[in-house]
Amino acid sequence: MLWGVLAVAALLWPSRLSSGFDGIPLDHRLEAIALGVVVPALLWLHARFLRSTVPRVCIAALLLIKIAAAFTLVQDGWCLTFEPDRPMVRESRGKPHAWDIRADWLSPDPVCSAVMTRSYANSGEFPVWFFNLAPPNDATTTAGYQPGQIPVKVRAHGFIDVGTPGTLHVASHPAMSASLRIDDAPAPANHDVLLGAGVHRVEVEAWLSGKVWSLVPSWDGLAMGSIFFPPTTMDRPSQLDLLVRPAANWAVAVIACLLILLWLRSCAMYVGDRRLLAWCAVSAVCVADVGSAVGADAHWYALAPMALAFAVPIPRRLMNLPGAFLLIGVPWLTYVAAANAGQIARWTSYGVGNDNFQFQRFAYRIYLQGHWLEGGQPVFWNQPLFRWMAGALHLVFGDSSVGQAYWDSAWLLVMSLFAYHVTRRVAGHRWGLLAAIVPLAMCLLGPTLEFVGFGLSEISSAGLLSLAACFAMRGRSGRLVDAIAAGVLATLAFYTRLNNFPMACAVMVFALPLPTPVRFAVRPTTWWRHISWTVVTAVVASLGVGLLLFAWRTWYYTGVFSVFHGTQRDLLAVWKPGMPLATAIERMAGSVLMVLTASDPPAFAWHALPIMIAAVASLGALFGVKGLRDLPLPLVLFFVSGCTGALMTRGWAYEGRFSIHLFGIASALSVCALAQLARTVSGGTVAGDRPT
Repeated sequence: MLWGVLAVAALLWPSRLSSGFDGIPLDHRLEAIALGVVVPALLWLHARFLRSTVPRVCIAALLLIKIAAAFTLVQDGWCLTFEPDRPMVRESRGKPHAWDIRADWLSPDPVCSAVMTRSYANSGEFPVWFFNLAPPNDATTTAGYQPGQIPVKVRAHGFIDVGTPGTLHVASHPAMSASLRIDDAPAPANHDVLLGAGVHRVEVEAWLSGKVWSLVPSWDGLAMGSIFFPPTTMDRPSQLDLLVRPAANWAVAVIACLLILLWLRSCAMYVGDRRLLAWCAVSAVCVADVGSAVGADAHWYALAPMALAFAVPIPRRLMNLPGAFLLIGVPWLTYVAAANAGQIARWTSYGVGNDNFQFQRFAYRIYLQGHWLEGGQPVFWNQPLFRWMAGALHLVFGDSSVGQAYWDSAWLLVMSLFAYHVTRRVAGHRWGLLAAIVPLAMCLLGPTLEFVGFGLSEISSAGLLSLAACFAMRGRSGRLVDAIAAGVLATLAFYTRLNNFPMACAVMVFALPLPTPVRFAVRPTTWWRHISWTVVTAVVASLGVGLLLFAWRTWYYTGVFSVFHGTQRDLLAVWKPGMPLATAIERMAGSVLMVLTASDPPAFAWHALPIMIAAVASLGALFGVKGLRDLPLPLVLFFVSGCTGALMTRGWAYEGRFSIHLFGIASALSVCALAQLARTVSGGTVAGDRPT
């Protein structure tokens, strides 16, 4: 764990140097995909690599170079500032921030809004994410403050170290009225300047007029950001700086690449099956090519490699979670990386007034304005925890929202692997693979795909619930740390999506042995003694502490000690005081059907078929239908708990949004039901009479 943390710190820590692997913000395609997708996958799949000497030497070297650079070198790049003619956001006391941790992001009036280490060829590449923010009156509209509606002066200034004479040219859009000064002297109108060897001061001033911008410094035709562009610094470099910087830049990039390549090689040796490795390589290349070439329809093709996973022969030792990850997770993550590659190093414009727009505003207020506990609202009208998640992802990936796509895809994969894990234990490996494919297919073929990277909280909460259930099952072995992890993850899932509180409580059902059949529910003497009270206690205690802290925070800001004060509970309540019973029942039925069909209004949809099968199977199991009554009791209870929230509140908008938390468990339960029915029809054996 220690070396895993150090590896992440070494790779992500923002460096004063600038290279393809210079740490956050991850604004190069190779860097963003390698550190945002590949390294997290390797860290989970093959963390044992970090036990050997070579990776530890690489990690230590990266850390030492970055620490030494922080004390001896000036920041690479030019200081970029944005100066609007009036404040653009509530409680703004100076220049707006970009999501650039290398700039003085904790200052209310930063000296630099961002650090410019690359050219900005078009409007989307400028670090101007702050155009998403609401005006100072905190209205839900940005009218009068959108690009082209408010004059914003942009200044870039710093130094360039020229080794041999050459020509510096700064191209910009004519509407920006840019001016260039070199060594405090105005440059020619065409912004072509012949520079001699040495260090020169560069100043660029322009206006973000209209909606089309560009700012492209180039050296002898090579744009800034190229490895052959002369070194640039925010302050005048010392002689030591000039001497060390080129070699240090290369060292960081080479060591980081070496670490990742050695990690991949070690992981391949650990897998040790050529057919499986070939499958991973071929499926990744095909999905990446299709994802890049086909565009909007790529999701139809991304499902094919997952479906073909059944035909890949693998050794018995890989019929487990790592094997399922390689068969299904690799093409899934490749698809997400390829489909969202165009977002890297570009800012996203969010729809005004939407929930994701609100989360982005709150994230800015937390991380860049210092409201760490308030989180944007004294009471949480919008879901609480996701705003902190969104802000953290922006710190890592900068203005780009690609981090949210990676984040959501990772949690969907967690749900998929949870479905595989429980189904494999009940019905076997191949049924488990089917269960793992189903949640991703539901996402790819339904409206849920829109929410991957969209900036909403449902996927994160659902993934946390699945991970909590996995730790609860591990906690049955008596490891207290796993039981506590289950409780903490369940609490975080509740914080992320308050509607999922019943399902967060139901994590404790995995204190029962997974094979416990539903028919044992009425015979407590057969299962009571098999309960892991460590897991139950840890989950109950964690949720209890979480509720107390939540209520305390509300009391701190409002004087009301309550969990739901100021939330949307009353607005979204299905049944309300004074409502006729018949109306309440009708509304509850409609709310549950909306969740089960993943459609609003409720209607049959193919992508929701696994949820509907799981609902029928659960009812059949609870009513003792032969062939279903032997379904695992923990799975049935977990699914039913996920449906109970719909009896209390009903959301609207974004079709399929309020069914995401059921994807993993519904897939597992529906496939287990099919396996059980197939076994019954074929005359196979059913589950034993006693839990194991």
